[in-house]
Amino acid sequence: MTQETHIADDPQADESTLGRLYRQLNRVASLREQMRTHPEDQQDRDSLRQWQADRLGRTHGDLLKSKRYGAAAAFFLTDLYGPGDCARRDADVMRVMPTAERFLPESGLKVLAQAIELDALSEELDYLMVVALRRSGAIHQLTAEAYALAYREVGEPERRAHQITLVTELGLTLDRLARKPFLGTTLKLMSGPAHLAGLGELFSFVDRGYRVCHQMGKANEFLDTIASRESAIMAALFDGDASVLD
Repeated sequence: MTQETHIADDPQADESTLGRLYRQLNRVASLREQMRTHPEDQQDRDSLRQWQADRLGRTHGDLLKSKRYGAAAAFFLTDLYGPGDCARRDADVMRVMPTAERFLPESGLKVLAQAIELDALSEELDYLMVVALRRSGAIHQLTAEAYALAYREVGEPERRAHQITLVTELGLTLDRLARKPFLGTTLKLMSGPAHLAGLGELFSFVDRGYRVCHQMGKANEFLDTIASRESAIMAALFDGDASVLD
């Protein structure tokens, strides 16, 4: 990317789930295109994401090892945010959106809209971090101190807080989805036709989210734990405390 990416996100209060989904798809498609034309950005972004994924694993190691929360923690910390990307899922959604509308319930579409919005916001913030880390010469030898300095330089406290809020909102939507009677049976019956219709990747994403939340039970405590920890780390980093990353 040769120019800083910063796309305002100011949805209308009456925006439909479908409208939100299309808007976020267009937003992330632009980011993907810029990434494809600058392979060095992709490499540096992947290195940063791997470092951040390792940090998330340390911070939430107890949740990952928990019998109750382990599968949900892996989904939220790996499926939603990891060193790879969700390009295939997003391409599936864009390509077969009219079909997806028929196969997925409103709550399923809402899950996708929230996940893709989180994906786009994370891409934007990560690119700003890559720029800051390149400027300091630390992109290929990343330390907690260098990361904390770049984090403060990038700033964006409101969007950082929104990133955490999106994780909670997505979790609550999946939690509501997981408690719908007979939905598990419905998803199982729809799996074959969905894959034949070219909806395999995005259907699997919604299905995994449903199953881990169904297995976990009520998600409030789990989501509150992640949000409180990440909010505390955000505040500490803005205060210049890199120790929270260890």
